[in-house]
Amino acid sequence: MNFKKIDLNLAHVAALAQDDKKINCLISARGFQELKSTLKKHNIEILDEYLFINSFYIRANKKQIALLSRLGAVKYISANSTALALMHVARRVLKMPQTSLSGKGVGVAFIDTGISSHYDFCLGENRIKKFVDFIGGRDKPYDDNGHGTFVSGVCAGSGASSGGKFMGIAPQADIYALKALDKNGEAYSNNILSAMEWVYEHHKECGIKVICMSFGSEPLGYNDPIMNGAEELWKSGIIVVAAAGNSGPEFQSIKSPGVSRRLITVGGMDDNRLDDNSFSASLFEIASFSSRGPSFRAFKPDVVAPAVDITSCGLNYDYTKLSGTSVATPMIAGAMCLLAQKHPNISPDEAKRRLLSCCSPICLNKNLEGFGYPDLTKLFN
Repeated sequence: MNFKKIDLNLAHVAALAQDDKKINCLISARGFQELKSTLKKHNIEILDEYLFINSFYIRANKKQIALLSRLGAVKYISANSTALALMHVARRVLKMPQTSLSGKGVGVAFIDTGISSHYDFCLGENRIKKFVDFIGGRDKPYDDNGHGTFVSGVCAGSGASSGGKFMGIAPQADIYALKALDKNGEAYSNNILSAMEWVYEHHKECGIKVICMSFGSEPLGYNDPIMNGAEELWKSGIIVVAAAGNSGPEFQSIKSPGVSRRLITVGGMDDNRLDDNSFSASLFEIASFSSRGPSFRAFKPDVVAPAVDITSCGLNYDYTKLSGTSVATPMIAGAMCLLAQKHPNISPDEAKRRLLSCCSPICLNKNLEGFGYPDLTKLFN
């Protein structure tokens, strides 16, 4: 066996395996067709082909792996490694403490593309307390885009389908899903405003303390109806968390309703994690796509959170990965759910003050990062 061509994890597995045990692995070829013929010649099962990287996904025993490692047509053989969820990395970046806080009893509303009945929302207890469809008028929850399901998972997914690996920030919060964005992820202002109005009228009876707005439109100045609607929700006692937008690195590119001075506007950071999911705060930087301030002559965004390659709930009960400030926004919304659980009567202004006071800067440019990224161990003190 040529160990220079076999990764250590696979070599360890093969060494311990019985002679006839088949092992799934990836094999990189110098010559695609030549290696394909060799695999067939030796009755090695090809599970899949990746022509664009000249590789195969195969099932072979350790004698066959040893044989392949000695062939000139083979560049390298590696184990079929497990891709780890990245929400747990984001939780570590934000220094999510071990706490009894879970968002239980706190309602959080999402104005988005809808929500699927993912196990992370419905297993054990159905936490989708209300679904309102401003696009198709349907009664049962659905998501014909996937964005709303993803965002809801980042904020309030239980991680039930993954043994807790993909858990959101507030895994027991009550979910109110308002579908105002269509299958293309687009929305007219009237649908967004209708959703805002629903929250405004029902937030007290439903216990909605937080609303997450992972969307953005081009701002229309002081008379922007979406911004004004969001500010009314804020004034009514709801903590409004809005995405900065993905129009960076242009300055003055914050989207509405995040342009509002009142709301909590969230930009995106890149934690530059390594392949083993370790990270160093010295390598943190603002994501290139994160929208920049100023807005109405004020610094924006207010805070940043991890926004690159985050894993959360997908359609068909699985998980998927996305990047963008709409990914960072529900992390902060989830933190606000936990804060509202600990302090049920907290005002939006006080919640924002506490959040900003526990942040650490990355680049010392408030039009890129606001006050920086939060240390959640300090938020709940």
